[in-house]
Amino acid sequence: MFCYFQISIAGAPPQTVVFQLHSDKCPKTCDNFIALCQSTATAKRPSSSTSATSSSATAQPTYRGTEFHRILPGFMIQGGDFTNFDGTGGHAAPTTNNGAQTFPDENFHTSHDKEGILSMANRGKHTNGSQFFITLGKTLHLDGKHVAFGHVVRGMEVVREASQVETEGNNGRPTMLQRVVIVDCGLGTGDIDDDSDHSSSGSSSSSSSESSSLEDRKRKRSSKKKHKRRRKDDYRQKGETSSNKKKKQSRDRSRSHSKHRKRHDKDDDSRDRKHRKRRKDESHRREYSSSSSEDDHRRHQHSSKKRH
Repeated sequence: MFCYFQISIAGAPPQTVVFQLHSDKCPKTCDNFIALCQSTATAKRPSSSTSATSSSATAQPTYRGTEFHRILPGFMIQGGDFTNFDGTGGHAAPTTNNGAQTFPDENFHTSHDKEGILSMANRGKHTNGSQFFITLGKTLHLDGKHVAFGHVVRGMEVVREASQVETEGNNGRPTMLQRVVIVDCGLGTGDIDDDSDHSSSGSSSSSSSESSSLEDRKRKRSSKKKHKRRRKDDYRQKGETSSNKKKKQSRDRSRSHSKHRKRHDKDDDSRDRKHRKRRKDESHRREYSSSSSEDDHRRHQHSSKKRH
């Protein structure tokens, strides 16, 4: 079974918190909570001129319009006082408790071993009424003293945000501009397509449809997250592939330039060698030509001497 709150923090647009109730463990406590969630009434903060007695007599039992009057960061946030709005009022739903203001502790099967535990506030043993609290961490010292009957399944970040508002005094009461208000509440998850808040609290088919609906939404969110991660991985791989292509192209260009430089250097060396050889050959020819002319001259002189 699920119930929801639409919570406005410091005048901001409302955000949804969904609870799963442990109807199999605490049916009477859950019925009381459901009755106050399903009430069509809206609680109104009493004026300063209105006495607490008259306010309690005229107030309609409901969670809609009430405030979280006590907020202790790291411990819990407490609400449910639809008469005085300060933790001194409120009472059990008449429709589920035969008109009694309080009802006994049902059991202590659920432990306050984590954040998000939904539990009944009280003034001592067997004094459960309308006030409740949501834990902000492990509070095992409350086991055996307060009846835990549910837990937050969605919107715990809203509860944490509510726990950070500015408070005054030692009682953890939010300041006037930082009030945390339950602007709407009901049976189900509070989604637009959720019709389970119109079903009876004892219907097992309603509970199973709510559970499957919530599971479907969880699967859809998980599928969307996986799709986003897959797209990011694809983009990353594409980026890496593009980067690798650019690096390969750069290496190929470097190799091509290197080969070209080597070929050019080889051509230069070949031209230099040919040039040196040509110069050497020309030098040899000039030397040979010079020596031949000298020999001819000497022979000519010799033959002239002989004739004379």
